[in-house]
Amino acid sequence: MVRFWRSEAGNFGIMTAVLLPALLAGVGIAVDTANIINAKSRLQNIADGAVLAASRENASDAERERLFDDFISSQLAGSTIASAVTDLTTREGLNYVEVTGRVDAKVRLFLMNRLGSDSLTVSATSFRSTKTLEIAMVLDNTGSMGQGGINALKKASKALLDAVESEGDPRQDVRVGLVPFVTAVNIKGEGFDDAWIDKKGEAVYNGWNFITDDMRTARPSLSPVQRRADLTKPVYSEIMAKWTHAFQDCDVKGNSDAMKDMRDMCERVKKYPHHLYLFEQADVEWKGCVEARPIPYNFDLTPPDPANPDTLFVPYFAPSEPRGRMTSGGNDGNQFNNAWLDHKTDYDQSKTDEQHKIQRSPIKYMYEDTRAAVRPTKSVQENPNLTLGPNRACPTPIVPLTNDMAKVRAGIDAMQFWNGSGTNISEGLAWGWRVLSPEAPYTQAAPFGNDSVSKFMVLMTDGTNVSFGSSKTINKSDYGSYGFLGTKGINNAASRIDGKTSQSDAEKVLNTWTGTMCAQMKRQGVEVFTVIYNTTNSAVKSLFETCASKKENFHMASNTDALEKAFADIGRSVAALHLTH
Repeated sequence: MVRFWRSEAGNFGIMTAVLLPALLAGVGIAVDTANIINAKSRLQNIADGAVLAASRENASDAERERLFDDFISSQLAGSTIASAVTDLTTREGLNYVEVTGRVDAKVRLFLMNRLGSDSLTVSATSFRSTKTLEIAMVLDNTGSMGQGGINALKKASKALLDAVESEGDPRQDVRVGLVPFVTAVNIKGEGFDDAWIDKKGEAVYNGWNFITDDMRTARPSLSPVQRRADLTKPVYSEIMAKWTHAFQDCDVKGNSDAMKDMRDMCERVKKYPHHLYLFEQADVEWKGCVEARPIPYNFDLTPPDPANPDTLFVPYFAPSEPRGRMTSGGNDGNQFNNAWLDHKTDYDQSKTDEQHKIQRSPIKYMYEDTRAAVRPTKSVQENPNLTLGPNRACPTPIVPLTNDMAKVRAGIDAMQFWNGSGTNISEGLAWGWRVLSPEAPYTQAAPFGNDSVSKFMVLMTDGTNVSFGSSKTINKSDYGSYGFLGTKGINNAASRIDGKTSQSDAEKVLNTWTGTMCAQMKRQGVEVFTVIYNTTNSAVKSLFETCASKKENFHMASNTDALEKAFADIGRSVAALHLTH
């Protein structure tokens, strides 16, 4: 008997028999816990999808509940979730709709259902703004984009529209504007009003490239009437002297054809050479691009007002440059690129001082040979992508804010890339800002600070602010919205871009102006998105990161797919459907 009690045989079996229920319970709890975690994760995803499905419809509360319930039922079929009780509530405010869904469910478990632990509850809430959306797309149409880049930009821009339309609430009024830019912007599209522009030569820079330095010094202080006055006799006599080859006094008498031609030439040349007049004399139609206004109006929202001519916009007129007439546009970084007329003159085109006089002279737009009263031979080419003439590198027009997406898509389809002149991001941005402003020139926008309206700017480029071309000539650049870098500005500044005459220094100033406008727009409540395409330039990256309203609003796209995704993501963000748990 003693040996029986002392025997240790069979202890393992006894211990196993004692512990087995606890082991099985532990395994069951572990399996059930994993099932609960998985079921809750799946149920949360299903609830999220169901709330989004109910939120996307402009429906009654009953219809929303049906959509929510149907989505839940279809997703739970065949799952470990045995039953579900749903509840959906909708709260509508003045400018928003909030939809909250709740799901209480039972999970099929191995053990824990006997302990009352088989219940799950999840909820999801969607918040959608129903504010009016105003979106300005400011898009780089410069030559560096090339055909591949411009095609990608068209596709990406439409992806943004598609996202806004598909993700937005049907009750929202969505208005989109389009601003293609090169170094200037074309305003002669839908809604154009010639009251915005200086038609008489009263704005300080209208005709600036065609007057002497002495006249430039005096012009800012003159009254509007004095600014548009005929040129003095010494000035127009000097202009004609080197073109007629046999100059006679403008007071010449007689009724012969020669005398009549002389008097006609004198009358034309004595008129102040403002840009619309030069277009008329050159027999070329103004396409619609405008120069930048003088500081401080170049990057502010002051409406154009005839009482202050410097707030009016000056039609863009690229002078025929002092070299032999070209038959196609140039794209040379060093040489003249836009000589579109024959210049039959006694001036020597090889001499710098006489080059200034040839370029400044307006008679070449009226007569090629004044002795024979022959109209000038010109080589004006305006088809993309390398142009020649007074409208050089002028892009397609602005599309003002509209809720007609067909008009916006048509504007996108019309976009081309334009070689020459360079890139002026700040000028494109200034016009995007004006499109979002309720003040003239464009008045389609709601006032800033309106609680029922959200304003957005989408700014895209593939490069830097560049004053391109002609760097080794008297002009120091191609003509652009700020004229030539080689032409003085008001107050004897060396140029109109803060006195900078080198292209690198001009770029820094334009970058500063771009950043200043971004900051001003953001202070007014405009949410700014920026996209750079196919560039890693550190200056552009820094500028566009700072310009964007927040970190996630800045996008870098290295290829066409990435560009399309960036624009689509922006469209979805603007549509403003947000999900919370």
